[in-house]
This record gives sequence, C-alpha cells and structure tokens, in this order.
Amino acid sequence: MSRVSDDQAARVLRRWIGTAVPKLLGEGMEGAVYEIDDSRVAKIWFAGSVESSRRTATFYQALDAKPFVFRVPRIVQVEAVEDRVVTIERRLTGTTLAAALTAGAVRHADAYAIFVDVVAALAAGGGLAAARELPVLGEASPLFAAGEDFPVALARLAGRRVERFRPVLSRAVDDFEQKAGALASRLLAVDSGRRAVVHGDLVPGNVLVDASGQPSAVLDWGFLTTEGDPAFDAAIAAAIFDMYGPDAPRVEHDLLALIEARMDYDHTALLVYRAAYSLITATAYDPTGQDGHFVWCASALNRPDVTRALLG
Repeated sequence: MSRVSDDQAARVLRRWIGTAVPKLLGEGMEGAVYEIDDSRVAKIWFAGSVESSRRTATFYQALDAKPFVFRVPRIVQVEAVEDRVVTIERRLTGTTLAAALTAGAVRHADAYAIFVDVVAALAAGGGLAAARELPVLGEASPLFAAGEDFPVALARLAGRRVERFRPVLSRAVDDFEQKAGALASRLLAVDSGRRAVVHGDLVPGNVLVDASGQPSAVLDWGFLTTEGDPAFDAAIAAAIFDMYGPDAPRVEHDLLALIEARMDYDHTALLVYRAAYSLITATAYDPTGQDGHFVWCASALNRPDVTRALLG
C-alpha cells in the first residue's frame, strides 16, 4: 500500500481531529504518525491488518508492564478507515536522542552513555512471551515456530532470506555460500542462553530524552522485534547508531567496547550477531540490493573480523 496523501489523512482522521488540518509528527517505514491532542497520536499504517495491529497492541501492553525507567508505546484503539489501519496510541514526550545530539544539547559521550543505559535496561528486563508472537521483516507468521528457541528461529529466518535473495547476496558477499552455511551453527555456539525483549531497530531517533537528558521513551518497535539473546540487540544497536557517517566504524567500535565492559558480552558473539543482522536485513529496503543499506550490510559481511567470527 502507498504512502498517505494529505487529503486522505484528513479524511481518515476526521473522526478524531474534526476538520483541523492533520499535523504530521513523523513518518517511518511502516506508517505516518499524526497529532490528535496532548495525550494521543494516530498512526496510519502503510500496510498490515487490524489483526496484526491488535497483536501488536497485546505486545505493547505486556511490554508496558516491564519496570523500565522509560515509557513505551501503548495502542488504545485499532480501526480500519478507507482500507487503512489506524491505531490510536498514547503520546510519548521528549526529544529524540538524535535531535538532542545534533543540537548540541547532549554531548557524544553522554549520548553513548544514555544509549548503553537503554540497551542494558532492555537486557535486564527479561524475556517476554508476547514478543515471540510477532512476525519480523514484514513476514506473515511469527518468527518462532512452536517449541523453537531463538538461535534456531533466527537461523531459519536467515535461511529464508538466503533462499529468496541468494543471487543478489552472492554477487556482493565474498565466500557467500560458506558464510551463509556457517551461520546456523555459529548462532547456536554463541547463544548466551539469556532472554530479553529485542527491539531490533534501536537508533538515536527511536530514543526520546527529557530536558535533563535522561531517556524518557523508546519508540518504533516492530521491524525486528522479538524475544532473544540480548547480545543480539546490543550488536545491532552498536552497528546502527551511526551507519553512514564518516566516523561510523569508530562509533561502532567505541559502543561495542562500552557494551562489552558494561554487560560482559563476548566480542565474537557480537560479531556473529552483526553478521546475522547484515545477512537478514540486507535486502529489507530494496530487494535488488541497489540501496545504501545493502552496501552497508555486504561490507560488514566482508569485514575480516566478521569473517573470522563466522568461519574461524
């Protein structure tokens, strides 16, 4: 389904905002968020169903029961209007960590500390059965099959992506078949056995901070949200904090060092998870591999340290 035009947004949201012009607060891969009032926002989804949104609402309710120091989304209403799914959600306040960093309100060192605090809080929150019911990367079924554990479920997802996108991936990744073949056993080997809810897309733009610079909310769950080894989420977070900036390799290195020191994660395990994320999401935005994300993922899979972690 296509993006939402201004005219359609006005029609879809009329029951909640009257005749006012819809105020767009933000737009992501999955939908556009509009203001309703001081306590509520409306998200018009680009795709999906009422059933999937209700499943997400159940997940958010369970997530909200976790004793995090920051808030998470809550869906209070799910509707279908003009073949669009609309969710009414509580409004989360604060400034994105990305915006605070750009504005100079937060120093880089402080931003790293805030970010690692969020990663650590998610890890400490423990498992969440409702997260196992979520599909990832737009798939129709949940990531987990009945009775399955995380490394097996993640390896099966990687296998599906390999089968679907093998020609594109194999042209860009050195020794692709060997790396793809090794991933399943490596995921079993590095699994810590710990379980927590995995955000899967934790970037500075998805973390809100308050006026004092403390994390106030974590947004935009769903892209790769599941239950799994918290080291997987940590590896992703370090990698995507700054994906394309001139200092991106150094930022990832520094964040990994902070995470390893804080949470005692194994460095090789983090690199294996970096490889898994890169293989799984390489074609998430362009199935032909012509975008920057694909190049970024392929480059990671060709890195000497990632290659050693996969192949020994």
